[in-house]
Amino acid sequence: MKLRAFWRNPASAEPLAAPPPRRLDPVWIEAPLTMLSWFLPGGAVVVGALGQFMLALVLLMVAFGVWLRLWRSRKKRRAMGRAAGGHTPR
Repeated sequence: MKLRAFWRNPASAEPLAAPPPRRLDPVWIEAPLTMLSWFLPGGAVVVGALGQFMLALVLLMVAFGVWLRLWRSRKKRRAMGRAAGGHTPR
């Protein structure tokens, strides 16, 4: 005998309804994936190469963010120096 919680409904003896048929993916999703599967060899080499490429992109974005932050702070310091009337050396 199975122990069931009192608040649960008992399991029905009726079979479950069949799930609705799955829709196919749109062509704009399926076509590029199919083309990539034709042109790229499969395996860990491709996954590794794509991983390296994505890592390089992430590191470039981080470096650009740091550079932009430094540039903006330098620009702000120069503007504050001009407003104070003093000359800030480069």
